[in-house]
Amino acid sequence: MSSRQSLNNPVRSRLQIISSRLRNFLGEPQRKRKLPDPLELLIATVLSQNTNDLNSHKAFTNLKKGYPDFTILAHVNPRRIEPLIKVGGIANKKSKTIVRLVKGVVSGFGKFDRSSLRKIKRVELIERLCSLHGVGFKTAACVSLFALGDDDAFPVDTHVHRILNRLGVVSEKTPDKTYLAVRDKIPPSGGYELHINLIRYGRRICTALKPKCYECVLFDICRWKDKDGQVREKPVQKGDRNADFMILESI
Repeated sequence: MSSRQSLNNPVRSRLQIISSRLRNFLGEPQRKRKLPDPLELLIATVLSQNTNDLNSHKAFTNLKKGYPDFTILAHVNPRRIEPLIKVGGIANKKSKTIVRLVKGVVSGFGKFDRSSLRKIKRVELIERLCSLHGVGFKTAACVSLFALGDDDAFPVDTHVHRILNRLGVVSEKTPDKTYLAVRDKIPPSGGYELHINLIRYGRRICTALKPKCYECVLFDICRWKDKDGQVREKPVQKGDRNADFMILESI
């Protein structure tokens, strides 16, 4: 991608500026040397829904101890795994989703290993993953980004959706629509860094309630209409474990 092409695409140009500023503020995130198993990553993403990453990680660890080979879950009564994942919340719903999801993986993919999945083009892979029960754009993109090491993949969760819309990069109502609007405009090989740093920023500074606009390194390029009315509060400590811990980076 040439600099001229980048400048001719205002969304990509703004994303490059955002990525650069967040890198200067938060540092450049480093991948783990060993990528997680795709199926484990898929299930971890389901467990991360509607709870914090610390609790979902406990649920994942419990489930892994009970069923070291997750393919077995295709043949397990959901009620048997409910107690294992209870700490992550809505265990009744998640247990059913996981069992049905694994059944779909076993019957629809044959091999669900990194080597096999990397042979599928990203757009096709996202489409096939989204055909599975309980899998949407975010979960599918997480598999591509975290388990396959595809740095051009870009999952959009609630933090990413909120920040990109507040900044005015896009104007979309849902994370899925934000994903579709930006997925082809991410700086080359910049998906991992931008995704991780936007989540960290969403937890520390651009929070859902009472964002700390007075500390924001993106304030001057932010188009959020309420940014000037935010009240100063005690800053979040940079060593806050809840701000840094991410389940998909810890399995």
